[in-house]
Amino acid sequence: MWIGVLYFLIKGAAYCGWCGLGVRRFRPERTAWIGPALGLGLLRLLMGLGFGVLIFFAGLYLYAGLGETGALGVTTAMTLTYLAVYVPVRWIEWGIIEALLAPPARTLSGFLLGSSGTGRSWRLGGIAISCLADLPLILSAGGLPVGRFMC
Repeated sequence: MWIGVLYFLIKGAAYCGWCGLGVRRFRPERTAWIGPALGLGLLRLLMGLGFGVLIFFAGLYLYAGLGETGALGVTTAMTLTYLAVYVPVRWIEWGIIEALLAPPARTLSGFLLGSSGTGRSWRLGGIAISCLADLPLILSAGGLPVGRFMC
């Protein structure tokens, strides 16, 4: 139970911090950035909950498919599943936040590819933050918890 609370606290703090950097990077004219950072961080956490259902089923499906081949070990299959499912979904989630911060990200190409080099690097950093914030859950589960909820 406590690991779940700790997990969401770490995720929330990481997302608010990263969104604060996004507000300062994409909206430098804003002098008050803490409120938007907290709001966007909470939105990102809620997006993770919403997308978590999609991730759960996609992860189970992919992992089962990799397991059927028998060519991969359990750890390799779990790692590939985690990277193949979580990274693209997180690109989209951070893209939504970027679109809220940077008008160029509101075009189809800007949304799918990032609005600029700055936007792409910020999204990749957000993905890294998201994955790093998964570590407490990964460590407590004794490995990648494929088929378990992570946002």
